[in-house]
Amino acid sequence: MSWETEKGTFLIITVRPHVKGKRLVHVISDEEIVINLASPAKEGKANKELIKRIAKCIGVATSEVIIAAGHKSREKTLLIRGATSEQVMNRLKNA
Repeated sequence: MSWETEKGTFLIITVRPHVKGKRLVHVISDEEIVINLASPAKEGKANKELIKRIAKCIGVATSEVIIAAGHKSREKTLLIRGATSEQVMNRLKNA
């Protein structure tokens, strides 16, 4: 679900918007990564929350997390600069 390039680490995730609870990572396995978000999927609110929470979890600036694909979809591809694939996965597992 993640791979590295010269641009950074790409991560494919599925988001669950408008979920109550504080836990960021719902499922993390070899097949999928599911992220819980409290914000509704309206007016970009869920996307903004996703960037903010992923950046904080991984320990990079919000400007280093970019939605590369899937702006209006539940399945998204993120580009994370400043962290290796191994670092990203370890930090998500510990979230």
